[in-house]
Amino acid sequence: MSDVPSGVDGAAVAGDAFGFTVLGGMTRAIRERFARGVVTMKANDCDVRCAIVMRRALAHATRRALASSSFAAPTVGPLPPSVRSTSTSYAREMSTLCVLAAPSLLASKPLTDRLRAETPKEFDIVLGSEIEDFKDVIDGAKSRDEVSMLWWFAKKELVEGFMASASVGERVRWMHSGSAGVEHLLAVDAVKNHSAPLSNGKGAFSASLGEWGVFACMYFAKRVDVMRKAQSERRWIREHVGMIEGKRMCVVGYGDIGAHVASRAKAMGMHVDAVRRSPEKTSANDSSVERVVSFAEINDAVKDADYVVVALPATPETEKMINADVLRSMKPSSVLINVGRGSTVDEDALVDALRDKTIAGAALDVFAVEPLPSDHAFYGMENVLISFHCADLTADYHDLALDCFIENATNVVKGQPLTHVVDKALGY
Repeated sequence: MSDVPSGVDGAAVAGDAFGFTVLGGMTRAIRERFARGVVTMKANDCDVRCAIVMRRALAHATRRALASSSFAAPTVGPLPPSVRSTSTSYAREMSTLCVLAAPSLLASKPLTDRLRAETPKEFDIVLGSEIEDFKDVIDGAKSRDEVSMLWWFAKKELVEGFMASASVGERVRWMHSGSAGVEHLLAVDAVKNHSAPLSNGKGAFSASLGEWGVFACMYFAKRVDVMRKAQSERRWIREHVGMIEGKRMCVVGYGDIGAHVASRAKAMGMHVDAVRRSPEKTSANDSSVERVVSFAEINDAVKDADYVVVALPATPETEKMINADVLRSMKPSSVLINVGRGSTVDEDALVDALRDKTIAGAALDVFAVEPLPSDHAFYGMENVLISFHCADLTADYHDLALDCFIENATNVVKGQPLTHVVDKALGY
């Protein structure tokens, strides 16, 4: 929700006009409880539904009151070099925020209910899914404003068309990806080569992916496929099942997602090793992993693992990193789990390994080509679990993504460093 600066007379004027006092922004926990009908919040006998609408109205009324008053906003001093080129001043010109959205998301609640209400008012928001929606920014009334770009799962062609305009490119000061993965944006040269920083939704979906990584281990250990098959055939069976406690997991790609998988696996009594580009970045206080090695040691790292969890980003360096050699290094009883990006696994080699029983199974959330073609071999393999890139698609997926954006938009306005800035050269 849009917060009203403290000590502003306009807030009191607008509050009196509407007859209520505005509370702070709702936390994710409150939003979830409200969605379930658990929370009842009142503002002069209006429940929270009314409060949300009134809060938005108050924000607009306050701005009108301020515009017509003699109130002067405090002047922001010089910004630190790390954020000077990407920040707006509270008292200076407004920045145009261009939200490049997928058509199917234009009417989604995070955009309709939260984007304008919670984005700092220093941003003038232009929302669209076609290049024509940004005509004023490209060559119209807003063609001289500084520009920030929020990628909200839009098609690549829209990003290319938007960034192709020289007038836009030279005015972009900050870009943000709603997703954690940024390969879709870095595939656009005008984005990859631009001097403006690119931040992302790192961490927003790590908890759900961490759970799914452990779930995949349990799916195979508990022989869920066998149980489901017997159930569908109305057969009563008695089969041995396994335990994941005491088993060894190797996490390939020990970033935020990999760390969430590891911590949950450790809590379940598993032994966890990790493979990452820079092992020295691992905290000495990280108790989730027993050993961390570099990419060069991946074959040795996976040889004793019962479960190999891939949580790699899509970069030129990681493309098909899980190849035939790595798969041959795994135990015949081991399972490959991919919660990162499909391009990091050589899928042809994986099909062969599964057919030849080089490994026991695979749990795959992501694929090199999505949607996975209907004639792909994975569909017909009984030792493969497919989750259709849904492992992190929780009911609040887009709310979590927007939380990351709002945090950084606030940082920009306050002149504070951005969080989760992408290294465009590394690709994450």
